[in-house]
Amino acid sequence: MGADNGKDERARGAAGGEPNCLARRTFVRHQLVLGASLVGGSVAPVFSQSERLPDRTESALHRLEKFFSVSQKLFHPLPIDTPLDRRVAARLLVALNDQYPSFAQQLDLLPDEPGEAERHSPVAKLIVAAWFLGTVGTTLVTYERALMYRLTSDALPVPSYCTGKPGDWARAPQLKFKRV
Repeated sequence: MGADNGKDERARGAAGGEPNCLARRTFVRHQLVLGASLVGGSVAPVFSQSERLPDRTESALHRLEKFFSVSQKLFHPLPIDTPLDRRVAARLLVALNDQYPSFAQQLDLLPDEPGEAERHSPVAKLIVAAWFLGTVGTTLVTYERALMYRLTSDALPVPSYCTGKPGDWARAPQLKFKRV
């Protein structure tokens, strides 16, 4: 008799579970579009007028675009030959928001075209430090793509990466740009 009750509950759940199934599918579709937009750029008008992203998701995408744009402008002219990575930007933004609860509001207050005064503001210093170190507080966000390794990439590899044969460390480095 207990087995029959379980079957009845499953049958009722399946019959009444259709709206949850559709909600789940919509959620998964939104997550896939959000993930694709972080990798490939901005969100194209994929959704119909009746099916829009939630306001929080739109504001998060807007904040990510602003963070990436402001980061590029803070580093202009970039003293290294490596462009900034959007995936690293997304991870840095999440870590900065976790570490500093008021970071989102401070980023919103930062102008899209930071002037000289804004380049020396505390929020700009946090952004630059996060990109160069690859860490936010004690959170490691990126190791290999930290900008501090790009400045010396013509002579030094990323630490702990083997670049050649055994004993290669004993030879003088071969400079890419013929300068020290």
